[in-house]
Amino acid sequence: MGLVTALIVTAACAGAPDAPAAPAPTASPVLLPPRSQEGPPRSYRIGFTATPAELTDESYVAAFDLAARYGEVIVVPRAPRWASFLPGGAEDDALVALTVSERQAAAARGLALVVALDPFDPADRGRLAALPAGYEGRDLSDPALRRAFVEEARYVAANQRPAYLSLASEINSTFERDPTAYRQFTALYREAYRAVKEVSPETRVFVTFQYEELLGVVPWLPPHVPRWELVADFRDRLDLFALSSFPSFAYAVARKVPPDYYTRAADHVGLPIAFLPAGFASSPGRDGVNSSTEPEQRRFLVRLLGDADALGAELVVWYLGRDPRYDVARPADLLASTGLRDAEDAPKEAWAIWEQAAKRPLAAGSP
Repeated sequence: MGLVTALIVTAACAGAPDAPAAPAPTASPVLLPPRSQEGPPRSYRIGFTATPAELTDESYVAAFDLAARYGEVIVVPRAPRWASFLPGGAEDDALVALTVSERQAAAARGLALVVALDPFDPADRGRLAALPAGYEGRDLSDPALRRAFVEEARYVAANQRPAYLSLASEINSTFERDPTAYRQFTALYREAYRAVKEVSPETRVFVTFQYEELLGVVPWLPPHVPRWELVADFRDRLDLFALSSFPSFAYAVARKVPPDYYTRAADHVGLPIAFLPAGFASSPGRDGVNSSTEPEQRRFLVRLLGDADALGAELVVWYLGRDPRYDVARPADLLASTGLRDAEDAPKEAWAIWEQAAKRPLAAGSP
């Protein structure tokens, strides 16, 4: 299973059971208090995923507001709507409403929209997600599914004009579980990349890599040498190297994370780097997965932002702005304490570090 699991998808994607709707469409700007600018310029935009603290419409809106008050970007996940783009697909009013809602909610708050369209099941990265009736068990060798994915990518690009569009999450996890599915996707990705650029050439297009698994340091998975060669499978069609990273799974405390943990990526990828998303637990995990605390989370965030500065990173997205108030099923429960604010919305120790970063101005010429 990929480390960024079903928590984002089930909590933030419209259409999932018990999920909140997207923020109500509005073309009017949302008035937020001005943000003071202090400190050295940063190369990277910062923000959060749109994962709400509660499964309500109001909480989902609050996630957008938090990102706007303390950052510049919001990440919205998107499970494929295969049926809408397969042959004979009918007009999907819910899809249209969702598309407009997310686009206007981000624009009204001055947020750059990051859309994460992921064809694979978060619970099994070797299997396609949410296939409609009649297509169960099929894979990306099916021409109709291939065409549907490309057309959905084109639709998102044309109708949302996102600043960033991910076309698969943690794609190296797919490689580890089903190399055939991975190879099918790498071939399809070229088509989808080209389709996006035809209608929205300014959109930055990429896939994400799960960094701990890329390095082979996830403790419950077989160890292996770093698989940097997977990046080369996409190199001429990647606008940036986007990594999801949760080192509290692999290292009990922040000081155990190797000094060159992130900076070594610059030696291997030769692309702008985005943390999409990153997180570090603030409380011990079950089964001894980590022994983290709020001070450890703060130490990691200081380290992450320092490395982002050193790398001239393009994006730093923290997974949760606020811990969820609902019970989170395994294995996503291991991510539940990664919020910078607790479930009651009280700031944790790391919050002051994030708030300080949010006040820093963006460097001239930053994307």
